[in-house]
Amino acid sequence: MNRGVLMSSNTDPCPDLSGRIIVPGEPGYNDGRLDWNYFASKNKFPYVIVYCQNTNDVQHAVRWARCNNVPIRIRSGGHNHEAFSTGTGVIVIDVSEMKQLSIEKEKGIATVQAGVTGSELYRRLYDEGLTQVGGTCSDVGISGLVLSGGMGPLLRRHGLTCDSLVMFEMVDANGNIIYATKYNEYSDLFWATCGGGGGNFGIVTSVTLRVYPATPVTWFNIGWDWNQPVEQIIDTWQRFFSTADRRWFSHLDLWSKAFPMEHFKKYPLKVMGVFWGTPDEARQELGPLINIGHPGDQTIELVNWDRAIKFFETSNEIFVTEKPTYKSSGAYAMELLTPEAISTIRRTLENTSSPLLNVLIYSLGGALQDKIPTETAFYYRNAKLFIQYYNQWVEESSASERIQELEVLRQRMLAYTTGDYVGNPDTNIQDYLLAYYGGNINRLIYVKRRYDPENVFNFQQSIPLQ
Repeated sequence: MNRGVLMSSNTDPCPDLSGRIIVPGEPGYNDGRLDWNYFASKNKFPYVIVYCQNTNDVQHAVRWARCNNVPIRIRSGGHNHEAFSTGTGVIVIDVSEMKQLSIEKEKGIATVQAGVTGSELYRRLYDEGLTQVGGTCSDVGISGLVLSGGMGPLLRRHGLTCDSLVMFEMVDANGNIIYATKYNEYSDLFWATCGGGGGNFGIVTSVTLRVYPATPVTWFNIGWDWNQPVEQIIDTWQRFFSTADRRWFSHLDLWSKAFPMEHFKKYPLKVMGVFWGTPDEARQELGPLINIGHPGDQTIELVNWDRAIKFFETSNEIFVTEKPTYKSSGAYAMELLTPEAISTIRRTLENTSSPLLNVLIYSLGGALQDKIPTETAFYYRNAKLFIQYYNQWVEESSASERIQELEVLRQRMLAYTTGDYVGNPDTNIQDYLLAYYGGNINRLIYVKRRYDPENVFNFQQSIPLQ
């Protein structure tokens, strides 16, 4: 592409782009066009990628795109599983290089530009003895996490990431800047931003969040191989954490029986999490789990908060290539899983030939339920569990089989689950609005009409005008 087509002439009313601009054929384009999921983004070729350095660059990009009728895609961390933050013939407005951060320790808040990732924010805050209500995937951009709601280890103590949101700066569909809080004239937009998903209303350029003391915690990781009573492990875990107090948070990480345990040096069945108490207390209370079968790993130790966050990521994350190819989906369980649901999970993981089919279950409850489902755009406040289904492959020839296998599992689990997390999108879900937003969709459409009446910010599963 000739860069000259991006520049305005003296008679052209369109603004020039600013920031770090990359077009096809230039160094960095082939990597820059991709999102984290290579499979979902490999065939997407943007018209231009703009790495914004400041809010002015974002304003220019929006106005340029509108003036030139070029569709917009918005990207921060690039972790959208369906690669909705890139596309063919679009302008990718990328805020990942906007990384300013200001911490006001005495006020208990931090103002964070949208390009700061989870790991960067954890690290900077920890240096001040603080932490955030963040997630467990280090490369996810903080703005995307807030917009999705945000689930992580502090969920049962302090709620979702968006529950700690104080204010945000957004560039709207006209390229103007909005500062929204729960109490000003943009309170409806603030409500929608708390779980209404990224890319629907505007481009968030910074967020102000409440932050919290980073104290040592007890980390636990109990692992089993497949020669154990799998269904008993699942049921005991869910019953324990459904009644546990807010000092507890846990994942149940279940990999297929074909999982190469020796290669990855990880157990295929793991209960992991954190407890704000002593290791002795944790070991005593976790007794019903520890006493199931013969766990091969029983790590229960007091660690600094930064180590606990790193343990979550290293324990969960398994990628076999630098450019992962995978499919992800999910659902909420509003009640504890029935024996039939547990059996469905066990049989699927036991009988598959896929070594990287994974079911990751989050314990919910606690502070998540302090707000009612309509108090923010995040609807599934009363869910007991969130279940993520995930399948990864290496050979492209096996992609359709692996995707179908995951979809069959999702369909089978629909008898026991509902919805999906908007931060874990799935193009196989037909009624995605109901799945992501439940009873909040009509209000979200109203906010969409108010702030983006021409549907400038739209993509495959965006919120429509009607």
